Amino acid sequence: MRVSRRGALLAEALCALALAGVLATVAGLALGAARRALATTDALTSAERAGQEAAAIAVALLRDADSLALLADTGVAFALPVATGVVCALEPEAIWLPPVRARSGRPFTLRAQPVEAGDLVRVLVVDSVAVGARWVGDLVVDTVTERIGSPGCDAGDGWVAAEDAAEVRLRLRVTGPLPADLAIGAPVRVARRGRLALYHAGGGDWMLGWRRCASDGAGCGAIQPVAGPLRSPAAGGFRLARDAEGTLTVQARGVPPALPHRRVVPDR
Repeated sequence: MRVSRRGALLAEALCALALAGVLATVAGLALGAARRALATTDALTSAERAGQEAAAIAVALLRDADSLALLADTGVAFALPVATGVVCALEPEAIWLPPVRARSGRPFTLRAQPVEAGDLVRVLVVDSVAVGARWVGDLVVDTVTERIGSPGCDAGDGWVAAEDAAEVRLRLRVTGPLPADLAIGAPVRVARRGRLALYHAGGGDWMLGWRRCASDGAGCGAIQPVAGPLRSPAAGGFRLARDAEGTLTVQARGVPPALPHRRVVPDR
């Protein structure tokens, strides 16, 4: 009787071990499936994010752009605004802008990026004959100088408060003569010509990239990645379209199986 019980215990132990092995195998399979599902979800999320970011960046850059021109349906050339201000002093071939920093309040000059040689300047002038004003340009920046103190742009002229007298002013020398009717207080816009387009980054990846171009748009520099990875041009990775009313629509798609993300560039 005692031997028989030992045999039963041994059989029960073997069955328990076999069941544990089956459960371990099932658990391993379930864990592997969960990991694959998580990886798929992460890939989907990443692809969706890439498409959303590409569309959002394109709209943010294009909504205030000047001289926008589509390059087929996967690229666009435009002048990207980098700074705005007002003329506080004039020279034969240069304009002065008030300081970009002001502790006493909002400055007259706002700068998203430093102004550089080759940037384009447009000024608002009042027509001396007709009633109204017009933007004149594009004047090409030859040199940019930052100086403390300048005739016509100081506190005594009303452009800066006394506590901001030590802040630097911007002197923009251009490559051509200024408009004859340009006056002190005229609004100024500074822009940088470039291209936003889908490009092949190598290794099968496509990216949305930016290239800075010469002031005449003839030559462009090295491309810089902005967002991605996106689908290929044939799969609609990045597309722009303008309808009959002139509304510009941007579409961007991350790598498969991401959904397309469309955004409309608002009219100014």
